[in-house]
Amino acid sequence: MRGTKNSFIGMAVAIVALYGACTDEVEGGDPDGLAVSGQVIDFATGEVLTGTASVSTRGLDPAPVVIVDGAAFAIEPIPANSIFHLLSAAPPTHRATYAAVEVIDGSLEGIRVPALGETYIASLATGFGVSPTAARGILLARAVDDAGAPRAGIPGSAFTVPPGASGPFFLDPQLQAAPGATATTASGWVVFFEIEPGLVGLTASANAQVTMEMAQSPVAPAAATIADVKITDGATVLPTNVSFRQQVRPIFQLRGCESCHSGSGPGRDLGNLTLDGSVSLIYRELVEELALTAGPKRVDLEMPEKSLVLTMPSAEDPPDRHPNVTFTGPSDRDYQLILVWIREGARDN
Repeated sequence: MRGTKNSFIGMAVAIVALYGACTDEVEGGDPDGLAVSGQVIDFATGEVLTGTASVSTRGLDPAPVVIVDGAAFAIEPIPANSIFHLLSAAPPTHRATYAAVEVIDGSLEGIRVPALGETYIASLATGFGVSPTAARGILLARAVDDAGAPRAGIPGSAFTVPPGASGPFFLDPQLQAAPGATATTASGWVVFFEIEPGLVGLTASANAQVTMEMAQSPVAPAAATIADVKITDGATVLPTNVSFRQQVRPIFQLRGCESCHSGSGPGRDLGNLTLDGSVSLIYRELVEELALTAGPKRVDLEMPEKSLVLTMPSAEDPPDRHPNVTFTGPSDRDYQLILVWIREGARDN
C-alpha cells in the first residue's frame, strides 16, 4: 500500500542492490499486473549461478506465473503495492533461500536474488562453532540505514534473539565468519542459526537505543532466509492522538488499498469492503459494519492486534486469503498508526 517509487523501504530490493543489480522500475505498466525479472546469484560471491535454479513465490494469492531459464527468471502478474518473498534454490549446491521483494507502482527488471551455497553455510557453521539441524532455518539479516547502506557497530545486545535461536553472530566485510565480533562490521550482516519455522522479524531489545524494522519473513526447515533490517537511532516511540481523517485515511490511498477496495476493484467482492468513498462511509465500513457479527472484526477494540484491517494486509502463518502483503510487519509505521488509532478507541476524528 505504498504510493510512489521513491517512498518505499526496498527490503530485498535493497539486498539486491548490494550485489550491483539493476533494479529499474518500468513506469506505465498495468498497475494490477506488474512483473519482476532477474537472476539468482550466489550470496557470497555475487556471481550468477551456473546451474538451473528453481524459483517460487510466497505472499501472493493467486500465485503468479514463474518462468525459469537457467538462473534467469520472470514473474507475472504481481499486484501493485505488494511485499512478497522469492524462494530460490539450486540443489545440491545452493540451499532454498527466501528473500523479500517489494513492488510499488512499476515492474522491476534485472534484480539479483541471492541464494546461500551449501559449502558457504558449512564454513559459517564451522567458523561460529554451531551445528545446524535440518528441522530449523538460518537467518542472515543486513543492518542498514535509511538510505540502505550497511551499518557497522550495532551491538549484539541490541537484537532480540528469536525463540530458541543461536546468535547473534556477525560477518566480516568479506562476508566470512567473524567469531570474535560483538557488533556488526562494515558488511552489516548478522546471522542467527536454529530459527523456528514460521515467520521471523528482528526487533530491538528492550534497552537498545535503536529501532529496527524488518519485513516479516518466512523460515522453513533446512532453508535460509535473507533480509534487510533498517536501523534508526533512538528507541521506538509510538504515535499518539492519531487522527482517522488526517493520518489513517491517507494510508488507504497512499498504499494502494483504495484502488483494490473500490467500487469496481476485486477487494469489493472478495472482502465486501469499500475504501474509496467519503471519509464517513469508510469509517462506518471499518468500525461499524462487522461490529455485531461473530468472528474477527475489521476493527477490534478489545484486541486491536487482531483487527482485520491490520492482519489481512500483513504476513501470517499460515497465510490468510488476502491477495498480497502490504505491511512489512508490526514495526511498519503505517501499521503502528492504525494500531494506535484502534487502541485510542477508533474514533471518527
